[in-house]
Amino acid sequence: MLTGISDMEEEKTSASSNSYKVRAYSKAITAIGQLPEQVRFVEQVSHLEGIGVRIAKRINAYLSGIPYEPPMPSRPKKAKNPDHSLTPHAKPKTRKTLEELLRAQVVASLSSISGIGSSKANALYDAGCRSLQDLREPKFFEMLSRPQQINARYMIGLDHSMTREQASTVCDFVTQNISSKYTVLLSGDFRRGTASAQHITLIVLHPQNSGIFPPEGSPSIDSTIKQRSKYDFIPSPFANHPETRVKSKGLPDTAIFSTEIISSLECRGLLATCITAGTQKWDGIIRAPERTENGVEGNGWETRAKRIQGVRNCDGQFFSAEIYYVPHQCAGAASIALTGDMQFNLAVRKAASQLGFRLNEYGLWKWRGTAATASVDDCDKQRSIEQHSGYWELVASEMEEEILEAVGMGWVAPERRNFANLDVRSRKRKTEEEPTPEQMILH
Repeated sequence: MLTGISDMEEEKTSASSNSYKVRAYSKAITAIGQLPEQVRFVEQVSHLEGIGVRIAKRINAYLSGIPYEPPMPSRPKKAKNPDHSLTPHAKPKTRKTLEELLRAQVVASLSSISGIGSSKANALYDAGCRSLQDLREPKFFEMLSRPQQINARYMIGLDHSMTREQASTVCDFVTQNISSKYTVLLSGDFRRGTASAQHITLIVLHPQNSGIFPPEGSPSIDSTIKQRSKYDFIPSPFANHPETRVKSKGLPDTAIFSTEIISSLECRGLLATCITAGTQKWDGIIRAPERTENGVEGNGWETRAKRIQGVRNCDGQFFSAEIYYVPHQCAGAASIALTGDMQFNLAVRKAASQLGFRLNEYGLWKWRGTAATASVDDCDKQRSIEQHSGYWELVASEMEEEILEAVGMGWVAPERRNFANLDVRSRKRKTEEEPTPEQMILH
């Protein structure tokens, strides 16, 4: 995710910051940095420890693209002196100079790029940068971090959002330009019913029943208590599993993901630049494909040459995107994990843990503490994997309905999974019988 909290990061390290503000910003940055998904609404972070009222207001202004105006510190009133001759005459207030107005305008424009805060924008202005176009000049471009460079190159700003229609178009384009053996699903914010979002999440289901990993370790009394008492963190889904670093047995053919999916979409002018790439996830910037009435190539799309040229010249509309390469057997668990929101996923995992299950992005698992074993070579169903004195048995993974039913929640429509908003409203209630988000959505 490219959007962030650069303003606070830069102010935290500036010489003028006081120690209290540095500690407050450090605590907030650490808390937000542990979130597994991109922050797009202040409600996602307002409940976190270290996020106070002022910092929440600042984050809300940042996400809304509104310049943040910190409250002015109160000053003690000076005693009135009737004898004006004893005090020097106050200098009359002067209007802002043309240079000051120009600086304010340029700084506001540069700060509209995601990741560029006011401190960086002022430094760019002092170096001679006067427009968004100037950012691409080498002497200014080199002043930016890599995420800032990517956003500047493709002009991705705070108010830069993809529409639902564009998201559907991208999903259709991917479906039509990869093998029919794959199924492409639109996930994330758009699956939850949002009209626009700053990034798009796609799931590509492949037919191989490999690369399915159980929860790490085995449940113990201490870990079970911890799981049931603290639900404030979910690891990033489909990050490289520890086993992938030591062996390739049982993994999906990552060369197929690279050649049949990623390379295919790159040479067709969809993928513009890669930020990170793993065995089951690609994260980067895409150029939104454009439809034509007939299509020069007869397929309803602009020509491939025009798309590729658009990527090279940074001409077109560019957006942040994530593509996940998921076994079809894990479609249900992956859809739950990637549809979100985070509060909903926390509620589902909590419900699973309370019933003795463990849920991850691959499926719903049950620990069998016996001497029974199962072969990891069983790729047809891969029902269990031996660990320590027992093994994790895969209970459900392919259907969302089956997983939600097993944890006692029943079916929850994707558009009703915006638990972050429900959680904020429930915390505002002062009654003792305050409903939890999961209780609110089930009534």
